[in-house]
Amino acid sequence: MAAKSSGQKNQQRAFARIDDHLPLGWRRVASKEMKAIADHYAKFRTFPTDGDIFTKTLDSLDITDRLKQLEKSDPNLSHILGRLDMKVNLLLRLFHPGEQERPMVPTWVNLSGGGIAFKEEQSDFEEGEILEIRLSFSIETMASIRFYARIMKVFPQQDDGLSKIACAFDPILDRDREALIQHVFKRQTEELRTKRNR
Repeated sequence: MAAKSSGQKNQQRAFARIDDHLPLGWRRVASKEMKAIADHYAKFRTFPTDGDIFTKTLDSLDITDRLKQLEKSDPNLSHILGRLDMKVNLLLRLFHPGEQERPMVPTWVNLSGGGIAFKEEQSDFEEGEILEIRLSFSIETMASIRFYARIMKVFPQQDDGLSKIACAFDPILDRDREALIQHVFKRQTEELRTKRNR
């Protein structure tokens, strides 16, 4: 059997997908803001820092990096603080239920190297709309990645009463796409191991 070409391997990596339940938050991005973000990304291959005062304040209080460091030296404390951080986000959602954004809370997601789908109570999303999304790969730690995604399809009112929002990355940093793909492969391996052990 012939070895797979690098193009086939890259395609395989991009389309490998997994269902998961992960902390996810989003906010809607206006077209004018998105143009500035896209220009900055094209020039520097990074995203600009958030300009909103509320978001800047929250970012300055963000403990994601510290939790990541603490996870190595004191996993139990890291776990406890991560749970507290998640409770604060849930409270924020209760007291700040804006239609333009949602704090990070555990959410059903379908992940691949090319995009993300997630379930949401709101159903007023529109195809073509851009979201800034924050995603953590674990409920235990709140370390997260940030990327932009264009809504490709909205599936309103699924069997569970939630809408499914299917998005394509537009854009995502290379290192974050790689981290996401690695998470997909890790979860696929875990699922295969669980099936074998049954």
